[in-house]
Amino acid sequence: MNPTNATNPNGVNNLATARALPPDQISPKSVVLRLFQLKNVARRNWKLLLILTAIGGTIGFIYDFTHKKKPVYNAAITFNLGGGGNGGNAFGELSQLAGAFGLSQGAPDANIFVGDNFLIYAKSRPVVEKTLMKRDTINGKDTLLVNYYIKHSGIRDEEWEESDTLRSFYFTRSKKPSEYTKLEQVAMSDIYTRIKSEMSVTQPERKSSFMELRCGMQDEMLAATFLTTHLETIEEDYRRKQTKKTREMYDLLNSRADSIARVLTGTENRLARFMDQNQQVVVAQGRVTETKLTRNSTFLSTLYYQALQSADNMRLSLIREAPLFTIIEPVAFPLYKEIITPVGMQAGIALGLVLSLIVVFLRETFRSVMQED
Repeated sequence: MNPTNATNPNGVNNLATARALPPDQISPKSVVLRLFQLKNVARRNWKLLLILTAIGGTIGFIYDFTHKKKPVYNAAITFNLGGGGNGGNAFGELSQLAGAFGLSQGAPDANIFVGDNFLIYAKSRPVVEKTLMKRDTINGKDTLLVNYYIKHSGIRDEEWEESDTLRSFYFTRSKKPSEYTKLEQVAMSDIYTRIKSEMSVTQPERKSSFMELRCGMQDEMLAATFLTTHLETIEEDYRRKQTKKTREMYDLLNSRADSIARVLTGTENRLARFMDQNQQVVVAQGRVTETKLTRNSTFLSTLYYQALQSADNMRLSLIREAPLFTIIEPVAFPLYKEIITPVGMQAGIALGLVLSLIVVFLRETFRSVMQED
């Protein structure tokens, strides 16, 4: 009898039931068996899962309790930077028109107060340091802004927590960067790094010329005062840089006018003394000297008035070239208070659960190996 044709008493082919499923398929029966196995594993290790997850959650809760984040006050100023410059020209207008349609201008604008250059400039360290070194009246007290920042920004409890020297540090007076001591350089570097992460300069609308200066700090008055003072610093620095050449010419014309005035005064004095001493002079040489002094005095007077007129014109140019910062939306109290939700407990529970699953997996693997032996 051929064994391949064997059948059971009911006439059912045994090979039909004994045939294995393809390796890429899973039978419903195996799925159910796996679920029952997982149920048994969970029943044997539920205490371990619970204990490790609870430990992770407890550690996260302790971390949140010991590292509480203070609320952050967000301040913002919307302003428009306009005016200044030497007036538009045909090429400038064509360039602006091309920019409005998204056409390339070939090379970026070298002006630091245009486009993305201004966004970088407004957050640059030299400008921020000038702001911090200003004095302002805060809560009725004349205060150096950098010292108020050290006291109320939270930097002493976070970045300087482990340095007793920095925790007790204050600037004695307003200084230039070249006058900083070694400790002051370290302190200012830490302060600027923190402020750079707290402050942002953005353009709310791509087609708008409005700019938004925003910062978030742990003290309401600090955030508002810093933002307002920083905008004033940007305006002052912008005015000084934008009108630098005109101011140099204005100073030169003023110096020239002063020099002419001194020479003119000396010439007029000599003419007056000569006329007093020679009221009835009849000698020709005396007449020539008087005529020369008179001519020199008249010529110098003309030069002096021309220099004064040129200086006045240059002063008008300074006013015309000065930038115009128009505040659209100033800082408004009360500031938006952002409360930072701690996530240490949630992270601890998640890590505890993952760790417990790894331990259970290793434990069950070791158990199955021991049973096979």
